[in-house]
Amino acid sequence: MKKLLAAAVASSITAIAMADISITGDAKYEYDLTDNAGTKTTTANTEAHINFTGKSGDTTVVANFQLVDNGAGSSSSDFDLEDNYISTSVAGIGVKAGNYASSTSALAGEIEEGGRSKGKVTLSYKLGDIDLYTGNAGSSTSNVGADQGMNNNMFAGASTTVAGQTIHIKKASDTRDNFGIKGNVGGVSYRYENIDQSTTSTFTAGEADYVELSGTMNGITVQYAKLDADNATLLEETDSAVFALEGAAARYSTSTTTKVVKEQDQVAVSTTVDGNKVTLKSGTLKKGVSATKDQDYTQVSVSRALSSGATAVVTYTDKDVSAGSHENLEIELNVKF
Repeated sequence: MKKLLAAAVASSITAIAMADISITGDAKYEYDLTDNAGTKTTTANTEAHINFTGKSGDTTVVANFQLVDNGAGSSSSDFDLEDNYISTSVAGIGVKAGNYASSTSALAGEIEEGGRSKGKVTLSYKLGDIDLYTGNAGSSTSNVGADQGMNNNMFAGASTTVAGQTIHIKKASDTRDNFGIKGNVGGVSYRYENIDQSTTSTFTAGEADYVELSGTMNGITVQYAKLDADNATLLEETDSAVFALEGAAARYSTSTTTKVVKEQDQVAVSTTVDGNKVTLKSGTLKKGVSATKDQDYTQVSVSRALSSGATAVVTYTDKDVSAGSHENLEIELNVKF
């Protein structure tokens, strides 16, 4: 009996040791002071992400959780399962299935929201130098009923690299086509992306373009970025990795006919001074305040890695509003693990 118990314990320990499971994440605390044309408010927020990744051979399972506490009791707290998907391969075809989002660095990422959807499936295959993929975007609503989110949101795309330049085309839906090209010419990095939507609605049809140019000289990086759309509804991204303010979030009216923010440009300069990364962003949202007034803004951000393993970030943002200016000071302490 003792030998059997010893064998069982040894077997369980071996199984645990052989399991390929990793836990990573990040957390941050934010203190926010806002002066909106003379009215001051303060808020505090704690947010953490815990990411679980399990592997078995060529199969990976990902479950990412978000925990948020806005400091106003349980009614302002949130526990959310974000990414939750399986990635594997079948007969040389990559399969990714579950709940996941595309990033702002993906094709049209600074134009489209790229939100998570349930029941999403992507199949990918490499044919020579061309990466092919197709799938179903699933449903952004709850999975109720027999379809389980598998509706008609089919997509397909292809990308390849020619002379160091990456070209990407995508049939995003029945009504939307995406195109992108990016690379580096003479030390200047560029990124151009376009969406073309054909619908019967005057307020949703048309094209939207994103242009980005950047270069570094003597430790100083300069970036220019621009969004230009036929219709404001085409600018969907509300969590930009580039712009200090987002056009989609800056709409001053929910009325379809007065969503007039269709154009934005911004210049960003960043460098490192005595171990501090300093970034200055200055831009304009055309008609961002009203139908006759643009919204100019400036943002200065300073971040520094601390010896404790955390990073301190101080960000000051000043933007025009209908009556004067809107100033915001954000102090953030974040850590990755």
